[in-house]
Amino acid sequence: MSRKWPDPTRVLVVEDDQATARLIQARLEMEGLKVYVAPHGVEGLEILQREPIDLVTTDLMMPAMNGFRLVQEIRDLPPPKGRVPILLVSSNQNEQDMIRCLAAGADDYMTKPISAQVLVERLWRMHQRSSSAG
Repeated sequence: MSRKWPDPTRVLVVEDDQATARLIQARLEMEGLKVYVAPHGVEGLEILQREPIDLVTTDLMMPAMNGFRLVQEIRDLPPPKGRVPILLVSSNQNEQDMIRCLAAGADDYMTKPISAQVLVERLWRMHQRSSSAG
């Protein structure tokens, strides 16, 4: 699939596992994206409030502020920050977590282990949907 991301497209990666965060960051930078990394939701929310972020991917289970809470905090922000597309990632592979994630306001959900290629494809679809929504 050929993708042409707008320049710049900025992605916030909120992930407490450093190895996973580095993997995601490296793959997204290969796409030409500008990547901001936060080790937990509190720092992720701070970055989102000061930087023009286009997409967010966040882990579900993190210290300080988990993914559910982060999604809810983001959705409480005024637009456009409060409407940023969010992909929530979890190591729990059960339907209840997926339903909770989407109910909390996440745009998409995927489980670990992460396929970097699938992650990029999911972010691309979310970006396309948000661009066409105006």
